[in-house]
Amino acid sequence: MVCPGGQTSTIWRDAKSYRGTPVIRVRFAARHCTPCPAFGECTKNRLGREITLRPQAEHEAIHAARAAEQGEDWKRRYGHRNGVEATVSQGVRAFGLRSSRYRGLAKTHLQHLFTAAAMNLTRLDAWNKNIPRAGARISRFEALRPAA
Repeated sequence: MVCPGGQTSTIWRDAKSYRGTPVIRVRFAARHCTPCPAFGECTKNRLGREITLRPQAEHEAIHAARAAEQGEDWKRRYGHRNGVEATVSQGVRAFGLRSSRYRGLAKTHLQHLFTAAAMNLTRLDAWNKNIPRAGARISRFEALRPAA
């Protein structure tokens, strides 16, 4: 493997990720990285650049899954999850769904039922008043990406 500065990697070794899955760690020598003018852009590790690779089968499976995500069939099926995520998000943000005011399963269950009813009434009111649904929010990180 060759780094952006044109140096060749020195060590390839099998290792375990922090999750315990097998990975391959590729290391570049510190003697090559430290004097390199691109050091700050390439790595902050004083011991030299280190890259973690997944095993080939796992790498290919991830790329195949990402390619499938670009298809219309996948986007259509994922649209259902999008609606569920929006409902959960509204429940958490607008109705305090993550915490219960009460102790005990019966009272907590009753609170959940009332919260669901309130969400349905709120959505029905918005539909009746022709208030458009909010679009997807853009994360701060995604907002930094230049427009295509």
